Amino acid sequence: MISLRLYYIWFFIICLLATLIAGILAAILPNSVGGVLTAIPYLIAIIFVLFRFLKKQRRAPTPQEKKRLTLGFTLIFWGYNACGLLLGLFIFARKDPEIWQNFLLYLKQPAFLLTVLAMWFVIAVPLFLITFWFYGPQAQRMANKMFNTH
Repeated sequence: MISLRLYYIWFFIICLLATLIAGILAAILPNSVGGVLTAIPYLIAIIFVLFRFLKKQRRAPTPQEKKRLTLGFTLIFWGYNACGLLLGLFIFARKDPEIWQNFLLYLKQPAFLLTVLAMWFVIAVPLFLITFWFYGPQAQRMANKMFNTH
């Protein structure tokens, strides 16, 4: 089993940069189009990292590597998004403390929490499954094609 730390770092850097670019585009585009950009940085990052993995390792990830990469990428993506949310709240709440108080009040509302959880679930589960598939059968097909192994 190889160390996957470098792949996690690559994923974080690519995903963060793509998220910043997608955020700028989302601000410019209409809301209906901007919402679609939520998943694009994640997809760009998993594709980029898989190509790096295939070129360096000259094989597809093993089942254990596939599980670790999928779980790691998911945790990194949602972790830095949560940190970005809190950082944004902190920055804006410095000038207007009511923002933080309103956020805390919303967190006490079950309807708000269920809505946020449902929205997260609708995005998180497909991204997890796409990554799991992409680093499994799809990675094997790509490795076979890149290195002419059958």
